Amino acid sequence: EIEFMYKPGNVSTAPPVVAPHQPRLDWQMWFAALAHHSSSPWFTSFVYRLLQGKKDVIRLVQVDESRYPFSAQPPIYIRAQLYKYWFTGSAEGSGEGPVPWWRRQHVQEFFPAVSLGDPTLESLLSQHGLKDKTPLKRSADAFLPWLLQSLRQLSRPFSGPAVLWSLYLVAATVSLLRALGRRPRGGAPPARHKGPRRGEPAERGGGEKNGQVRRKEAKEAEEKGEGRARGAAADGHSDGLRGTKKKK
Repeated sequence: EIEFMYKPGNVSTAPPVVAPHQPRLDWQMWFAALAHHSSSPWFTSFVYRLLQGKKDVIRLVQVDESRYPFSAQPPIYIRAQLYKYWFTGSAEGSGEGPVPWWRRQHVQEFFPAVSLGDPTLESLLSQHGLKDKTPLKRSADAFLPWLLQSLRQLSRPFSGPAVLWSLYLVAATVSLLRALGRRPRGGAPPARHKGPRRGEPAERGGGEKNGQVRRKEAKEAEEKGEGRARGAAADGHSDGLRGTKKKK
């Protein structure tokens, strides 16, 4: 059985963490399994290239060619089976070893067993227009194809998630270093608080606060004045009473 890098296969293999990478082949195989293989012509071409042993196609299955069972010699026959997968629960273990990650059930044959030169395979290739064609000639001096080919050669030993996370870490490191380089050395001196100049109005908050204090002081002074007036009136009344008593 051919193991893929991302999609479920071996029931004992844990699901990998691929975000933010989007595995093209494994994702398309999930859609292909929802209908007949004739609805996904690319799958016929995929089987054909595996039978031919195309290295670029094999790297879509496994970056590490040692994990591909036909790295030394292409397979003679290939067929595809359709399975349904479920995650297992902790109670599904046998007790003798680790619990498998997956539980699967065979549904049906998805693609018939074919080999190179098989009439069924040749008919499907002709039907979908996937027969080998003369490759387009490219200029040897073109810079963009050379650059893309060089980048592909450099990234071949690594998986998609590893390449993306490496790029993200490099970008984050560069941004952090640039931010640290913009900081002033020695620190900026503390800013001094300057009061309003002569003729300039005070700040709004301070003006409102001073106005409230003034109104409070005026109210207290008014209350004190009323208290003194009442006290004076009371004293005058008592003096009048004393004078009346003396006359009597």
